[in-house]
Amino acid sequence: MKLTVDFSALYKAIAPLGGIVTSFTITKRSDSIQSVAKDLVNGKILGEDIQLDEIDGSNGVLIYEGLQVMLYIPDQGNAIESAIVNGKGNGVKRVHIAECRTIIDMRNKGRFHNRYVVTSRIDGKFNVFGQSNVSFNTLEGESDLSPCINCMKELNVEGYLEKTYQNQKDFIVSFSYGRLFESYSSYFKTMPIASADYYSGDYTSNWASISSDLRNELDYICEHCSVSLKDHKKLLHSHHINGNKSDNKRENLRALCADCHKKQPHHGHLYVSNEDTLIINRLRREQGKIDPFNYDDLIRYADSALSGLLSKCKANRIPCGELGSIENISGKLVPLDLCWKSKKVAVIVNKEHKILLKNKGWIVFSVYDAINSFPDFQNLVR
Repeated sequence: MKLTVDFSALYKAIAPLGGIVTSFTITKRSDSIQSVAKDLVNGKILGEDIQLDEIDGSNGVLIYEGLQVMLYIPDQGNAIESAIVNGKGNGVKRVHIAECRTIIDMRNKGRFHNRYVVTSRIDGKFNVFGQSNVSFNTLEGESDLSPCINCMKELNVEGYLEKTYQNQKDFIVSFSYGRLFESYSSYFKTMPIASADYYSGDYTSNWASISSDLRNELDYICEHCSVSLKDHKKLLHSHHINGNKSDNKRENLRALCADCHKKQPHHGHLYVSNEDTLIINRLRREQGKIDPFNYDDLIRYADSALSGLLSKCKANRIPCGELGSIENISGKLVPLDLCWKSKKVAVIVNKEHKILLKNKGWIVFSVYDAINSFPDFQNLVR
C-alpha cells in the first residue's frame, strides 16, 4: 500500500534553522531482502537451497534475488591444510564471481556440482573443510580463497587483462571481495548486510546541522570533482577524511558528491544507485568537468562497473566515449552510461531502456557483452 505523508508543518517549524533539504527519498531494505542477504552471508547450498537457473549471470556478475553472490566449493579435499594456511596456494579451489566458462558449462550441461555453496560474504574468509593428508581426520576452518582467474578475465576486473603477469599475481594475492562488490553495486538492490551495517556508524547528535552548514558553506559544490549540485542537494555528502565519524573538525571534513564519496577508500558500505551516478555525470558533462578526450577522466568519473571495459578501451587506443549523455526518444529522456554518439553505440548498466534505444537505431551493449565481444565492439566504435 502506498502511503502519502505530509511534512509541510514540519518544514515550516524547522525553516528558521536554514539549510534544510525538503526533497528526499527514504529507502529501506525489505524484510525479505534482509532475510535473503543474511542467509547468503552464511552460505546456501546450490541445488538444494538455490537452483542454478535462479542465478542471473547476464550482466557478467552473479545475481540472486537482486543481490551479488559468489560460488565456491568448501570441500578442499586433501588440500585442506594448505587452504587453511594459505587460500592462494596451488591446488586450492577458487571462488567464482562471474559468468565464467565453468558456470556456462554447468548451465549448458544442465547439471552442476552439488558441493557448491552460494555466498555473499565479502570479508575474504570462506568456510572450508577436508581430510588431512597427515592425520586423515576431517579438518574445518576459514580460508582466504582466491577468485577464479577466468572470472577475472571475463569482467576484466580493475584492468586485470592489461596487467603484467607479475602484477596479475600480486593483484590476486591482495584481491578484495569488498572492493569487487563496491565496483558492481549499481547492478544490485542493496549492498550486503556484512558491509552495509557499517554505515549506521556513530555520528554525533549535531551531525545533521554540521553537515548542512558544510555543504551550504561550499555552495553545494563537490570538493573533489567540482560538480555543482545546487539542484540535487541530496547527492552532496559530507565525508570524514580520517574515518572517525565523531571527529567533526573542519579540517577533517570534505563535501563530496555521492560518486566521489563512494569511491573513497573503505566506503564499500555506501550504496549509490546507477540513476544517481547518471545524474552526477550528466551535470559534470554539462558543467565541463569531464575532459572528453582523456581516458583517465573517463575511468575516474564513470560508474565503477565500467572500469574493466574502459581499461580495455584505453589499452586498445579506442576513441573516448561520452559520459553523462542523454537521448530524447519520443519525449522520453534516456540517460546513457557510456556512448559513441556518432556511431550510435551505447553501453548501459540498467537494461530498462535497451529496447527503446534499439528501436531508434542504437546498438546497445551491456558492459559484460562489450568486454566479451570486444573485437566486434571495437570495430563498431572506431
